[in-house]
Amino acid sequence: MTLRTFVLLTFGLLMTLMLGACETRVRESIPGHWVTIPAGSTLRLNRAIPIPQGRARAFFVGGGARASGASQDASCALEVRRIDHAGIQTVAPGVIRITRVQDYVALVADRRTVPGATGGVRFRLAGHGDSGGSQMIQQGYHFWLDDSRQPNLMRLTCLGRLDDPAYTRPPTIAEIQAALGELATLELPGL
Repeated sequence: MTLRTFVLLTFGLLMTLMLGACETRVRESIPGHWVTIPAGSTLRLNRAIPIPQGRARAFFVGGGARASGASQDASCALEVRRIDHAGIQTVAPGVIRITRVQDYVALVADRRTVPGATGGVRFRLAGHGDSGGSQMIQQGYHFWLDDSRQPNLMRLTCLGRLDDPAYTRPPTIAEIQAALGELATLELPGL
């Protein structure tokens, strides 16, 4: 074995170990343990979920459906790949396999009409007034869903409360379950 082959094999082994060690962990509750979402986990939709016309998401906050997702409490959004501008889409009830979990940070935009501005609406990152402070964010997770039965279905995104970066955190499993309420259930074997 040449030195070059040895170096390449060693580098490949180290990269495999490092990438294999990267996993998304979710906290069960506060206080509680950090856990890996186990293989075989599913999302059970207990009823049909309507996606409003011209939208890609249906939001869940406090166990009920809502028009928007930015919240002081944990929230989730069931997301589809294509927007239907002609009518309401429906995600059928049933059990959907979670294929992977990914950490996510949302920089939240604030839409306001600026007095004296031409051109109507301007966008900026949401913050606390015009004090020049930090932008508000939400931390959370993308739960990627198996779309083999419903090809337009993409993922469930769950976010923690909207706050300054120093005070926000991703939602716990208990908070995600509370956001979904009776509409849907995360089924996590062994947890």
